[in-house]
Amino acid sequence: MDINQLRTRTRTILAVACATLAALPAAATREIVLFPFDDHSLPFNRGLNLNLVAGSKHQRQDPLLPDRPVLTIGQPGDPDHPRAYFLGTVLEADGNYHMWYTGFDKDRNRQVCYAVSKDGMNWTKPKLGLVTYHGNRDNNLVSLDGDHPMHAAVTLVIHDPEDPDPNRRFKMLREHAVPGVSWQIFAAVSPDGVRWTSTAGGKPVNPGHQIEPSGFIKRDGIYLINGHSNAIRHPIPGAHKRTMQTFASYDFENWTTASHMSFRRDNLPPRPPTDFEGHRGPQVHLGAGLWDRGNVVLGFYGMYDNPTNDRRTVVCDIGLIVSNNGINFREPVPDFKIVPSLEEPDRAEPRLTQGQAFLNIGDRTFHYYGIWTEVNRDGPTGVRVASWMRDRLGFYTPNGGVTDPHFISAALPARPGSRVFVNAAGLGAEGTLQVEILDERMRPIPGYTAEDCDAFADSSGLRLPVRWQGRDSLEGVNEPFRIRVNFTGRDAKDLRLFAVYVD
Repeated sequence: MDINQLRTRTRTILAVACATLAALPAAATREIVLFPFDDHSLPFNRGLNLNLVAGSKHQRQDPLLPDRPVLTIGQPGDPDHPRAYFLGTVLEADGNYHMWYTGFDKDRNRQVCYAVSKDGMNWTKPKLGLVTYHGNRDNNLVSLDGDHPMHAAVTLVIHDPEDPDPNRRFKMLREHAVPGVSWQIFAAVSPDGVRWTSTAGGKPVNPGHQIEPSGFIKRDGIYLINGHSNAIRHPIPGAHKRTMQTFASYDFENWTTASHMSFRRDNLPPRPPTDFEGHRGPQVHLGAGLWDRGNVVLGFYGMYDNPTNDRRTVVCDIGLIVSNNGINFREPVPDFKIVPSLEEPDRAEPRLTQGQAFLNIGDRTFHYYGIWTEVNRDGPTGVRVASWMRDRLGFYTPNGGVTDPHFISAALPARPGSRVFVNAAGLGAEGTLQVEILDERMRPIPGYTAEDCDAFADSSGLRLPVRWQGRDSLEGVNEPFRIRVNFTGRDAKDLRLFAVYVD
């Protein structure tokens, strides 16, 4: 295959991927989650203000959090001493929570380490017995192609139980330095997440261009990876900055070399470039870690800012972007720091690295992140966590003085017996939410009007059921429908709506 045929093939794959994702109905098989910051799922709004909520990072903000990393560096002689970097993955599978992270040892090797947890907060480093390290196998190193250590700086893993081959239940894309070529992406598969086998003949899946990634998902049968890349350059020579670009594959081994510009923070014409220095200014560091919630994909991206061209002066917070197809992203509140870099209890450097690492456990939402050391290479690292009350990343509240504040959702697919829940606070006799079910043309459906909506029994809840004259499911709603939520009462200004769920 010559280079022109390869280019044509990759353009076709990406075009089909974009068209397929755009055409699918919202949440074809999963719960629908309507977040206030998702203006695709909630396109119509009257008199409501959007507020985002920054994550808590230590005990005085959330008493459940430790004032230390949830996973600390190892002891001298361990593969994760003196540093434990996190550009990795946390996911739930088989009743446990699994973590893949990068250990940086005294010989400057970056090797993939593994940890496991029952509660997402207390992590253990099991002695896997797979790789010989310093003369023994009592370590938590995963293996590659037999008993070899796996070298990587970024480790992105998905659990793919739909694959008919049990040896491919876990899939990994990892970033590893190749001498003379810089950073490249390699693919591997595993039956258990710790014993890995290279795919694509052990060759990079991104030949001809560089990508430093942080997001990897399988969405509707298509594998997507994003990161900052040089596949698409700035139209003005020399003005290129770090931008988030997305690549696609249908078989996990053959990836597009064409990319989509998913999100950027730098100026494009007709706005002139701010400068021609590669490390200066607002940029997107390593793309975004992705959390697929069905109808919406949440992205936590590296919010890189630097007043100089010296990387030692970089500050990197974590920002929030959203997408409804995993390719095209937007920022609900520009430059809002969903995980700010300030106030690490151990005085770690203000450079955060986002992971592919989101969990809802009990009444909490967790995002795991790491530290990028630049000034003091042996400064504090380890895997850290930010927390929110479950799914309370942002909320709608009425704007004072506006009558009839409400929102209306996009058309949602009808499913027999669907139930509706709200994640809300501030409810009471003088201020409440009325949930209506509308048809696709926004006409109230009899039996599910605002007048039919029962009062909520609790003033606050993470999953309060909606009932209409005692009915708690949408019986007889067989066509696409919309949800309207009204903020009513004298104290409506105190209401906070964080999410609506259609189960």
